[in-house]
Amino acid sequence: MIIKNVDPSTSIPYLWLPVFLYPEPTIMSQTIVVIELILYIICFYIVVVSLKIFVQVRMFHLNFIILAAPIFGIWCELIIGKLITMAYQLKIFSVRFEINQFYVLWTDDPDKMLIVDSFKGLELLIIAGFMEYHYMFSVVFGAVAVAIERICASVLIDNYESTNKIFITILLTIVLQILAILVSCLALFHKLDIITINATWIVSCIFSSIMFLLVERINEKWRAEMENPHWKRVYTISQRFQVKENIRALDLGKRLIFSEIGTISIIGLVIAALLLELVPPSLCHIAENALFLNPFGICTVAMFSIPAWKKRYKNSFPACCRLRSRNARVDVASMEPMEEFNKRISIETDMYFNQLNESWI
Repeated sequence: MIIKNVDPSTSIPYLWLPVFLYPEPTIMSQTIVVIELILYIICFYIVVVSLKIFVQVRMFHLNFIILAAPIFGIWCELIIGKLITMAYQLKIFSVRFEINQFYVLWTDDPDKMLIVDSFKGLELLIIAGFMEYHYMFSVVFGAVAVAIERICASVLIDNYESTNKIFITILLTIVLQILAILVSCLALFHKLDIITINATWIVSCIFSSIMFLLVERINEKWRAEMENPHWKRVYTISQRFQVKENIRALDLGKRLIFSEIGTISIIGLVIAALLLELVPPSLCHIAENALFLNPFGICTVAMFSIPAWKKRYKNSFPACCRLRSRNARVDVASMEPMEEFNKRISIETDMYFNQLNESWI
């Protein structure tokens, strides 16, 4: 929503917050908040499980892990912002105005803006808005950073796996956060319009997708050459490993990008319908929660991309496992205790990377 400060002495006349406050009855707001909190707790569990599996079952280079892991974990920042907004919706934080209408995400019409004479009492809401902006742009620019890291992995295929090359991750992270904070501040203080904001994520997603597809095509070509017995070029063990890792990482990256685009598309369609007044404001809850509940889709897509991750991810939900066991015939001989499985995966992973390091000696 757009907040307009009519105080003539202020240096900040407008604030644009990606938050929504609803003119709903108290009992309705409380019911919605309870339902949302239950869903957010489930999402938090999914995020923790996904992060644990992502870090423990090491399937990629350290640089890729450092860049990709925050895309999952930074969801907590988003939810903190949402919890602050909930407190304003339930009037836990008192303000000097009443929410007597629904304020759309963006508008040029002063009648559809929240008019105040001071930002006093709105400090936490402003922080919540910044946190939500920062999350969104961190994810969008994070996908670009991951694509660039995979380009580096392909260009430096001869020795990328032999060293950490942590400077690549540090540089990409610094640039990523500078951009995310800068664009978040510009959006918050209404220095960017809605077209510029949309263009930012659209261009970033297109760039990431093109880079993923191009690098994947190059690595697929290399893999075909490796499997061709008549090809004259000799590939080392480390190069073969790097190509296979690149293909796995690029496949994961594409899945995450498409999940991200799908989430943003749902949000955009609902918000566009709201701006055109084609649907009631209550449907904005759907657009909001398409963002806040994105771990249901993004984390699940990521975990199902790697077989070793998939098995551990499924086993992290005992209720679902019991339900599947009732509806399907289980081969008892193929089952193993969870601790034994985790230990075996860890040993195999360590052995794999130790063999890779030894190949450089």
